[in-house]
This record gives sequence, structure tokens and C-alpha cells, in this order.
Amino acid sequence: MSADDLDAMVAPIALYPDELIAQVLGAASYPDQVAEANDWLQANPSLQGKDLMLAADQQNWDDAVKAITLFPSVVKLLADNLAWTSALGEAAVTQQDDVMAAVQRMRAKAYQAGNLKTTKEIKVVQESPDVIVIQSANPQVVYVPTYNPTVVYGAPVVVPGYSSADLAATAIISFGVGVAVGAMINNSCCGWGYGWGMHWHGGGMYWHTNVYRGNPYWRGYPPGYYPGYRPPYYPPHPPYPPGGRPPYPPPGGRPPYPPGGRPPAPPPGGGRPPVPPPGGGKPPAPPTGGRPPSGGNPPTRPPGGGGGGRPPGPPSGGGGTPGGPGAPGGTKPAPQPRPAPAAPMPGQKDLRGYGSTGGGKQNAFTPTPSDRSASMRGNQSLGNTPRPAPSTPKAAPKAAPAPRSAPAPRKR
Repeated sequence: MSADDLDAMVAPIALYPDELIAQVLGAASYPDQVAEANDWLQANPSLQGKDLMLAADQQNWDDAVKAITLFPSVVKLLADNLAWTSALGEAAVTQQDDVMAAVQRMRAKAYQAGNLKTTKEIKVVQESPDVIVIQSANPQVVYVPTYNPTVVYGAPVVVPGYSSADLAATAIISFGVGVAVGAMINNSCCGWGYGWGMHWHGGGMYWHTNVYRGNPYWRGYPPGYYPGYRPPYYPPHPPYPPGGRPPYPPPGGRPPYPPGGRPPAPPPGGGRPPVPPPGGGKPPAPPTGGRPPSGGNPPTRPPGGGGGGRPPGPPSGGGGTPGGPGAPGGTKPAPQPRPAPAAPMPGQKDLRGYGSTGGGKQNAFTPTPSDRSASMRGNQSLGNTPRPAPSTPKAAPKAAPAPRSAPAPRKR
């Protein structure tokens, strides 16, 4: 609704005390229960005070509807104008902040026109240029104001769906008999009866400092969707695609497990799991390196010599396997005979007590074609043969070294 429409909508209740206007806005969102409560009150005119509270608490109504049963004149006003009541309740739920702003605008108009002022029944306080608070002068007694909304605001106001023909055509605000709320404050039987108010600086209607949401039907939910009298508001969930709710996980997430449950974990280290031996049992552990050790009964390492075990070694002749290297027709040449050892050089010195190299015990200095002692440079370094004179002498030739004395034979 627009601001002008809301101003006209709240005009009949904008001058109620704050705690009463909160109850009225909440109850207006249940117009069917308001009509039922009005019939119930007319059928039980003798109920008053605490007895009325106890009887109303047994009814299956919203807590806001139960609260306004203490004010039968208000229930009758809402029930006689159900079209206006329904529109007011829908606006209170779906446009709560706008409705609260409209209430303040209408209070400001009545205040500027001089028709809203403090009396012995109510206390009017202008907290800021945009906020006017109306409270009961006596917290124990609540007075319901009666006025004609078409004239009290200083300019004609037409309220759709609302009839004020039975109200006086004057701008005076009158009050009926006050309703004692001491039982609501001191009695613990009915928690819905006291603690209503308005958060004009933000927060909306409240009951015991908790925000009151009203009928969830006006948000598109069926009646009874929210249990309790202060249901939390959750924005409606977007409709699911045709076919119902999409499966979990969403696209891009982890794919579901295959039929039959989660697949088994791979073996440690990867690769193919070991094949169990014939007859069942635990397979033998693989060797840590090389062939398995021998031993055990039966032995774990097969013996050599063929017969299904370890292959035999090459023949003693060094020919290898038939057709392989070293065999007739193979690729490896036949071994050549070693040359005969060279004769010892004349005058070769005895070395380190091992005796003459010309005979005796074989040792590291026995002359062979590959021995260092049999080479020319080796004999020169040992002093067995003189070095050849240089072709172009650069300096005077050095004197030949004195012959070394033979070391004493080592004792064995």
C-alpha cells in the first residue's frame, strides 16, 4: 500500500496507547479469530478480570487475540469492520515498518490540530519530531480512546471498509471505563496478557522485548505453519525445479558413492594387491631386496642345478649357455693363451728382503710382462739400469748414484 492508503488504514487506532495498538495490530492479522472471540464474549458477558483471562487462555486463539479479549469494545470494533480489519492485519505483517511510520504521521496531524494532548487517562510525549509516544497515565489501568477518525486529524479522512456512523462527529477524544491490568501484571497464569509495546526507533511490535510477527498466512504460508505467538521469520525458499528437490550434492560437488556403498581403499603403496597363495592363507611378504634367504623347512630358496629351481651356473670351461657368448657359434671370442714370463734382467737388485727375483719364492716383485719391476721406467726408478743420456744436454750430467747396499734378510 502507498503512504496515503496506510495513513487512512491506521487512522481508527493510531491514537491508542502504545501497548494497546501493538495488541490490535497483531490480532488484526487473525480476522477469523477476532470474529470468533467477539461471539464468545457476547456469549459470556459475566466474565471479568482474572476469570476472563483464565477462560480466554483455554481458547485456541493467537496470543494477540487473547490479549484484546480484556477490551471487549475493541474486539467489537474489529469484528464489525472485518474488511478493514483484514486489510489492516495484512499490512501490519507485510509492511510493518510502513504501518508504524503511518501511525506516527497520523499522531503528528492530531497533535498539530490540538486534538491529541495529555489527559488524566493518557500521557502524550513527543520524543523527537518524528516520534510521539502515547502511554497510560496509570500503568495499572488502560483507557481505550474513542474518537471519529474522519474529523480528529484536522482534515477529512476516509477509511475504506470502516464505518464510524455511531461515533460523534466531533474532534474530541473521549474515554470509556478503564480496564484494570493489575491482574495482567501480577498474575502468572497467562503470559500473553502483558508486556506489549512498540519500538518506534526500529524493531516493530514487541511482546516482552521480543518482536511479534503476526499471522504467517499473509506471507503466503498456510495457517499454523509457525507454532507459538512469536515465530521467527524466514524468507520463503525458492521453488524447487520440476521433479522435486535436486539430489545432494549440488552440481560440481563430490559425486555420490556407487551402489553397494563406498569402494574399498587401495592397497598401501598403490598397485595391484598381492594374490593369495593356493589353499588360502596369508601371502608371503615380498623380499626387501634381492632373492629370498635360504633356510626353513622346506627351504624358501630353491637349490641350484636346474630341475625347476635356480638355473645352473655356466660350465667350467667358461663357455656359458649353449648358443650364448663363449660357445661355438657364439659372439664372444675364445680366450687367448697368456705369454711366457720374461727372463729376469741381469743384476736386478734384491727388493725388501724377498730374495733375488731370479728365483725363489714368488712375490709381488716377481718379473712378469705386466710387473712394474720388469718395465724400463720401473728399473730406472729403482736404479737397476742407467738412464739414457739426453740428446741435447742442457747442463752437466749428474753423477751416477752410489749402489744401494742390500738389506739384511728378514727373519721368519
